Amino acid sequence: MTDNLRIEITRANQISAELGKQIDALDHLAFSGQIHHDPDFGSIRWASHDWMVLGHLGSELVTQLCLLKREITVSEANVWVAGIGGVATHPNWRQRGLASQLLRASEAFIRTEIRTPFSLLICADETQPIYAHCGWQTVAKSLTFIQDSQRRRLETCVMILSLINQPWPAGEINLCGLPW
Repeated sequence: MTDNLRIEITRANQISAELGKQIDALDHLAFSGQIHHDPDFGSIRWASHDWMVLGHLGSELVTQLCLLKREITVSEANVWVAGIGGVATHPNWRQRGLASQLLRASEAFIRTEIRTPFSLLICADETQPIYAHCGWQTVAKSLTFIQDSQRRRLETCVMILSLINQPWPAGEINLCGLPW
């Protein structure tokens, strides 16, 4: 665990051009070369986010994630969620608990600012233990989303973090828009 991680939560529309370049560079380092089991993964467009949670060591951006608020459906139920996506840590700084620190900071922000009953993320099976260690629970192995007015299915691990004392509804998850 690295104790001197400086965490910053900022609105996505307030990111400077320079910081945007750092975020893009970290995304490229963290996600290039990943193998996806879904053959249509490369054609997916991703939702815009509302907030960025950024972790800095000194002046270096080393870890980040995106947040958004969305109403989705689970079977027939409408459910508000805080979506977490784009969790990325620089390869040189992995395995030090940095992403876990961002997740905890995000949970506090979601409870006080976003105020949704659940948070939801999708992840590769290989990274599922990281989220489980932080209290997230797997609720599905696929979900649907809308892209170009078409309903599409994504085969992936779907996890939630319950922020209230309420069970997650059973049934098919529809993100009602682009995934994050």
